[in-house]
Amino acid sequence: MQSFFEHLIRGNDLQAVLERNLAEYGQKIADRSFCEGLIRVMKENQKKIDKLIHKHAPEWPLEKMDPVERVILILGVSELLYPEKDVPVNVAINEAIELAKSYGDDNSGKFVNGVLNAVAHDKTLKIKLK
Repeated sequence: MQSFFEHLIRGNDLQAVLERNLAEYGQKIADRSFCEGLIRVMKENQKKIDKLIHKHAPEWPLEKMDPVERVILILGVSELLYPEKDVPVNVAINEAIELAKSYGDDNSGKFVNGVLNAVAHDKTLKIKLK
């Protein structure tokens, strides 16, 4: 999340930011292949992810959304779309909710939960609910 947030706010190269953060913090806390795969999914599906968030949170345009919530939603939707990892939907959503509660405001957890649940149940995506 930290790497993508920095990329979003500062516009720095995402891969370079990830490399720096993994070198500094990642030895204990990150699965490198998962992080790199998630970045790949985000890059390959950026327009689709943005459209899904807009579809399920139409009152909150991405450019006006709180940056922390936006990053968490992008990461959460990316994880739901990540074909190589068999992460249960409820685990992906719960991880995003916990991030929102930790780094967002009092309502961020509910907002993230609502949007990601709607994405997970979007019939056009055929996400396997577990």
